[in-house]
Amino acid sequence: MHNNGGCVQRVSGPTGGILYSVCTSPSGLIAVGGTDRAVTIYDPRRWSALSRWVGCSKYEITGLSFSSVDQSFIYVQGVDYEITCGRWRESERAFSFRGDSNWLGFSKCANTDVVAGWCESGSIFVADVRQDLSVIGV
Repeated sequence: MHNNGGCVQRVSGPTGGILYSVCTSPSGLIAVGGTDRAVTIYDPRRWSALSRWVGCSKYEITGLSFSSVDQSFIYVQGVDYEITCGRWRESERAFSFRGDSNWLGFSKCANTDVVAGWCESGSIFVADVRQDLSVIGV
């Protein structure tokens, strides 16, 4: 690391693209997303892509979070008003929910799948997701 200025590994986005979001799972996997509207999951032990979920968002990805219930699921926030949850390995959408305007940000509780988002309108939406990954309420 000393010779690389402290850099362990450089992860490049798509050609001409920008990465806007990164998150890690408790098992150490790293997810990145950005202007290409795809989530790429990396294994940091080999620095190779395990999976790439293309088209999981209509617009640029600005937020990511692995599920606490099942790490094979990931929450994806796009620039628009939708948050999607799906299986990243299978590139399969499980469910999504929407705010009343574009998201300014979202966050997920550390040990449970309670997801909250703040919209341009000033509204805050909270989704409590059950163990079977069904939404209790928004």
